Amino acid sequence: MLLTKDKALQGYSTKQYFPNIKVNKNPVEDIYKAVTVPVEVLSYFDNLESPLALVVFHAEWCGDAITTTPTILKLADTSSNLTPYIFNRDEEVDLTNQFLPEHRANTVPVFVVLDAEFNEVARFIETAKGLIPMLDAMNESIHQQTSEDSENRALIRGKRTSYRVMKANEWGSIILKEFQETVATGLNLAPDKRPAEGGTEWPV
Repeated sequence: MLLTKDKALQGYSTKQYFPNIKVNKNPVEDIYKAVTVPVEVLSYFDNLESPLALVVFHAEWCGDAITTTPTILKLADTSSNLTPYIFNRDEEVDLTNQFLPEHRANTVPVFVVLDAEFNEVARFIETAKGLIPMLDAMNESIHQQTSEDSENRALIRGKRTSYRVMKANEWGSIILKEFQETVATGLNLAPDKRPAEGGTEWPV
């Protein structure tokens, strides 16, 4: 299946999607509420010549999605020039993987930015590159406090989620600035050179 305009328009808005989240609903909503969109990021999107569409492939079980999805949705819901269309990635695995290199199949979340004609401008994968050292520091801190064995897995997941909520606004600024830079790069490219790609990278 291709991401046609008709398919994209089947996605949910934030208000439609959030009430149906079954896993990690509270932290996603808490992060959404905590994030303040940086003034310069909001100004960039508010001053675009044409509005953009944002297709979001979210996975409720994914730690990076807990942080990144509500952060970028907060931007989309704050600016009139970025309209979100949200999909449950687990119901759209093949479609989501079309936006990933083969060695990154099944990575989530994935954000696809489309122009007014629903042509792809940019894609943003997983989370911000600049966040990786902070994620590593989070994991190291938690591992020092709690041994990683089968009995502690749920406890460790809970600590990671709480940490993500605590850092929501700080991390959100990093994510949104990188996301904005990726979109700006895409819009500056000739249509046949798009999309720009942002987010994390994995070696081949």
